Amino acid sequence: MASVNTQTIDGLYKKYYENYVSEQTLNKQPLKDYFKFEQVEFASQDVTYNAHVSRNASPMFVTEDGAFADATSQGSIQLSVGQRKLMARVRMTWEAMHDSMKTEAAFRSARKDEMTRIIDDIARIEEFALSTDGRGVLCRVDDATPDGAVTITVDAPGGITGDDFGNRFIMPGIFIAFINPATGEMRSGVRKVVSCSSDGTSIVVDAVCASTVADNDYIVQAANSAVTSSLDTSYENAFMGVMGLFDDGTYRNNYFGADRSRYTQYQSYVKASTGAQSADLFQSVSDVMDQRLGGVTSVLMGHHSVRRVYLQLTEADRRYTAANLQKPDVGTVAFTQGDMSVGEVPFKAIRTFPLATLLGIDAKGVQLMCYGSEKGKWEDTDGRVFVRAGVGSAARHAFEAWYFMRKQYHARTPGKAWRCDGLTGQTLVVVREAGIQ
Repeated sequence: MASVNTQTIDGLYKKYYENYVSEQTLNKQPLKDYFKFEQVEFASQDVTYNAHVSRNASPMFVTEDGAFADATSQGSIQLSVGQRKLMARVRMTWEAMHDSMKTEAAFRSARKDEMTRIIDDIARIEEFALSTDGRGVLCRVDDATPDGAVTITVDAPGGITGDDFGNRFIMPGIFIAFINPATGEMRSGVRKVVSCSSDGTSIVVDAVCASTVADNDYIVQAANSAVTSSLDTSYENAFMGVMGLFDDGTYRNNYFGADRSRYTQYQSYVKASTGAQSADLFQSVSDVMDQRLGGVTSVLMGHHSVRRVYLQLTEADRRYTAANLQKPDVGTVAFTQGDMSVGEVPFKAIRTFPLATLLGIDAKGVQLMCYGSEKGKWEDTDGRVFVRAGVGSAARHAFEAWYFMRKQYHARTPGKAWRCDGLTGQTLVVVREAGIQ
């Protein structure tokens, strides 16, 4: 005898929707939060200030009625800080906005959802910029024949030297352009990123590259598929990040107008091809910073893989005990993402930080500044946030809104910092950020 069951009465059931939206993208951006920038109002084309960079060399010990040194003079230069702009846009049809306004029709208002979440998307790009050197480079081509297939091997994530995880800052769906490192000019042809390999080594684009694209070219974001000039790409348009602020000229020799090769006080102490971490390494770089400008290391920053090597250094000296001696504890505060310490100085692990790199700064001494004319807003100069898309034959029943910010990061005393590049011994686990697969 046939019985009534959930299958036979399936047509009677209603769908039950829980009033809940699950967040499955990573919106934690710690680097920006760790740096405490002093906010400075910006006006005109640049903010210029004076820097005292050299002494009068005439003081000397002399004999009675003896000759003494000719006079020289104090040396001063001017540094100028300009502005960089970050923009994003939302485009929606009338139907998308109207039909999602009622709770019985949608989990959330599409308009509210787009306008709220794009702020998180912008924060992610800021975090990327702070982790790099201001050039806006996503990675470099690592392929002898990049025009041979739609799959391109990449390295140097963020433009920072290194073979691992080249696609870590690339998001499928963006348009990319290729920049000749020797000239700063764009190669012909823009491509759209289709996907990124899970091992971090390559990307797939929508068509093979032009024959002019070469190994070691910079890969940068382009505004759209029609771009023909580097002016319409991210190249040299990003906020200055740690690898430019705290550098010796490796990535940024021109520091807001100061030639780092000439005025070495604008160089951070950088140890290239460092090798293994050790107690002596930490002490030596901290000592050098004190000898150069009297800086005192107050915070260390590195990628999680760098922190794990530091944990190994301390392992032999730790006692694996807890309140209950029958349950020895092999962990540290790092297991819950707390800060380890080096001489009571916090060691902060940051996911977007350059790989195989360790940075130490005098957080107060470096004088971190943020020169800004707009900290972030929806464009509403004409009194409207959403405007109609297109006119005439190009008109569509859709609306656009633009969000922008305009500012620049700066360190007035970058000599009160040190950096170790080329660390070894790390075991890197390639993990692409949730939301950009």
